[in-house]
Amino acid sequence: MDRQHRDHRLLIVTGKGGVGKTLLAAALARISARQGRRTVLVTMDSRDDQHPLLGVPLRYRPQPSGLGFDVSRVDAFEAVAEYARRTMPMGLLYEGVFRSRAFRDFAAAAPGFEALMCLGKLFNLATQTDYRQVVFDAPATGHLRELLEVPAATQRAVRVGPLNHNARKIEDLLLDPDRTRVLVATLPEEMPVREAMETVALCRDHWRMGVGPVLVNRLVTGTVSADELSRLTALEADGALGPAARRAVAVARSRQALAMAQAAALAPLATIGLPMLRVPRLPGAGVGSEGLLDEVARHLEPGL
Repeated sequence: MDRQHRDHRLLIVTGKGGVGKTLLAAALARISARQGRRTVLVTMDSRDDQHPLLGVPLRYRPQPSGLGFDVSRVDAFEAVAEYARRTMPMGLLYEGVFRSRAFRDFAAAAPGFEALMCLGKLFNLATQTDYRQVVFDAPATGHLRELLEVPAATQRAVRVGPLNHNARKIEDLLLDPDRTRVLVATLPEEMPVREAMETVALCRDHWRMGVGPVLVNRLVTGTVSADELSRLTALEADGALGPAARRAVAVARSRQALAMAQAAALAPLATIGLPMLRVPRLPGAGVGSEGLLDEVARHLEPGL
């Protein structure tokens, strides 16, 4: 991803559950803020009241993270109430309606309503505020397709009027490679790699979105060469190594085997023609969120 991509207004970070997507999204927000852009990290996660990595309260209104960027959680009902305040005469009078149980039941029964409202908030943050970059910690790849299909489905269902107009504007943003970029996260393992390739095919080849690079997390590094390991193994067989050295050789052998397995798992990614940014497996204990983000950012930033 060349340096012009730093100017994308919306970065969508997705990947199979468990690949470290949230960490990578936060690191991208950290990089964006350090490069001088006012940045907000956005999630749709409604399970917790705090960001799982940063410990920042998750609110609809962006909150400072203490790391140079803001953090926000999009909520469909807050979004529709905000939309009413901005666009409807005496919109404040409708807030109670939008927050009522009856309206929530109606919205739950309307296919795609919540997703469209959440996408509308992303559109607002990316195009109608002074944020220069929105980093969207998107749902896992299994749910991303449903999210991306909502604007087009809304336009087919509602042919005229404000809902159609807003869905079209959202779709235009998502499909504009100059404004939006999808970054797919994966682990160097067979299943996450396969899902990453399917996501690239969906976003780039089906939707024609701007995609890449692929973010490869938890890569084993620092292994000895095959020749060095062979010599160490020969010394071990000759009894020339003490207990500590033999343990070190066993660790080196295990790391090399894992590195080879990771390389084999990543090999299919070479066929999709996208660059890969590699983040090594990092110790989590005792580092702290800021230190961990800075270390991940250090590996990502040169390729952005």
